[in-house]
Amino acid sequence: MENISYVDEVVNTSGLLNNAVEHAELLLSYATEHGLEIDREWVSSIIESKRLKENKHWTVDSEIKFWMAYKSLSKTVQPVSVESLLATEREIVVHPNFFQRLLKIKSRLSFSRRSVRYYILTAAAFMTALLFIQIFSLKGTTLLNNIQINSARIDEITLRDGELRLLLNADATNQSATQERYRLESEKSQLDQEIRGSIELLEPWVKTLRRFAFLSPKVDNATEKSTQVKASSAITDSGPPPIPSGENIAEMDMNTQIGIIQEAQNFTQIIQLYLLPLLYGLIGGFVFVLRSLTNDIKNLVFSHYSDIKYSLRIILGALAGLIVGLLWGDIENQQISFLKSLSNSGFAFIAGYGVEYLFDGIDRLVGSIGKKKSE
Repeated sequence: MENISYVDEVVNTSGLLNNAVEHAELLLSYATEHGLEIDREWVSSIIESKRLKENKHWTVDSEIKFWMAYKSLSKTVQPVSVESLLATEREIVVHPNFFQRLLKIKSRLSFSRRSVRYYILTAAAFMTALLFIQIFSLKGTTLLNNIQINSARIDEITLRDGELRLLLNADATNQSATQERYRLESEKSQLDQEIRGSIELLEPWVKTLRRFAFLSPKVDNATEKSTQVKASSAITDSGPPPIPSGENIAEMDMNTQIGIIQEAQNFTQIIQLYLLPLLYGLIGGFVFVLRSLTNDIKNLVFSHYSDIKYSLRIILGALAGLIVGLLWGDIENQQISFLKSLSNSGFAFIAGYGVEYLFDGIDRLVGSIGKKKSE
């Protein structure tokens, strides 16, 4: 074939061709450093292409020869690619800013190192938030459990007290029944104090969650009644407002306490069924990404595509954790001994780490339902 010079055509495509020559040289350097088997003709073609790039005098045969050598070299170094090698190179600062000139910084971190730093710092931030929310939730759960246990014990004492009264009505001289009643009354009084103390500690816990949820504070009946009495007194100006009786005060206090307990139970359920599973699924996704990053960077296969893939992987982990939280009631009812030993948060972490298996199972379930409908 006759050699044809096409200098004028190269001018329009020189940017793409020049970049390809530089990329081929980068792959050749990697293959040589790692002892990969390469053909001598590939090396010769790439070296010749470097000279032709400088002289800007290409022939059809030389360009075809270069692209074929570049293709063969790319196959040889797979899964390493030009993009992954560029991602691990340190970037040179072309136009340094004031701080870079002051600290004499001549190069930036590579894309892979910046990505690792980002994932580590983000994972640490979410783990700190998860730890804080877990401890905060544990405080409310512990107080609610104490209230529930003490209330159940009070119900037992009340039932036993009724039995002892019947015994004393039949025999007023029964000393053991009288002593047991005194002991049970003392225990009941102590349990009442513990319940009130737990509710007092639970109230600021509920108020804190109201602020974070941007909910307006509830006005209890006692405060509302007092406000109405003061307003009535100010309008009529007929003397001091009437003082409510002790029974009304006790009833108002009881309504307030019940309201705090119910609101705390709602907040606890929201945290344990939605927020914590979502965070555990997110952390599971981060753990998977950090483990995969180690192998990718070690094998020089991390690239911009990997960064996008891992970002989506983390979002899918959070979504998987939320799905587990929403469906945990149905999962827990299944007769699977392994699931009985796991909490919804633990299963959310596993789902976030192995999100592919979760969505594969969902795809199979949807496919089986579709087949049944088609039949």
